[in-house]
Amino acid sequence: MDQEHSGNGADTTLLDGGRSLDLIVSPTNEIQIAAPPYELRSAAGSAKSFAGYADWTFLRLEQRLVASPQTEGDYVVTAWLQIAAPIGVQALTSHAWSLQPTLAVGKGWGSLDIQTTVTAVLPTANARTLGRQIQTNTALQYHVGELFWPEVEANWTYFPDGQRAGLNQLFLTPGLAIGRLTLSQALKLTLGFGYQFAVSPSYRPKPLTPAYAQGWLFSSRLNF
Repeated sequence: MDQEHSGNGADTTLLDGGRSLDLIVSPTNEIQIAAPPYELRSAAGSAKSFAGYADWTFLRLEQRLVASPQTEGDYVVTAWLQIAAPIGVQALTSHAWSLQPTLAVGKGWGSLDIQTTVTAVLPTANARTLGRQIQTNTALQYHVGELFWPEVEANWTYFPDGQRAGLNQLFLTPGLAIGRLTLSQALKLTLGFGYQFAVSPSYRPKPLTPAYAQGWLFSSRLNF
């Protein structure tokens, strides 16, 4: 469950949020089958409240290309493809199937690690309106003691076409992950929080760029 409170008074709850059934079908291949996301939004003022399903990223096919354990090279390179179906209600759908090929790389040096992904968001219809995207996410983490992982994360998106053609946006997120905290022999808890803020470009209302200004992020996860 994801929950968000916006500065305009709207409260949004997302049930599922992309969790999935993971099937390891070979030593280097994985298939993920996700449940459809359901969103509830309560709005203040003249904005409308609604509830319904959003577009469904139902399948992810993952292939680990190369990897080395921590005692040797301490790295991993993985490729995956996500497929999204336009099943959402009118307020939450793009009306187009979408393909999202991704390349992910991770490398560790003792207590320090870097993780980065490069993703293309490719709608199969309405591309002139929706636009294609190139997204990158890079995180630097440092392991302190047994439980603490301070980090800084950068999220950059470039819009080659569509309503935001030629624009890009960059967010930075300093944060801290804490875990895994032992609850029982088979159950552990991971907590995380951070503050995300837009670095560029300067605010423009039409088309809205960047997508938002800033916000606190909190997460919790039960590990089996």
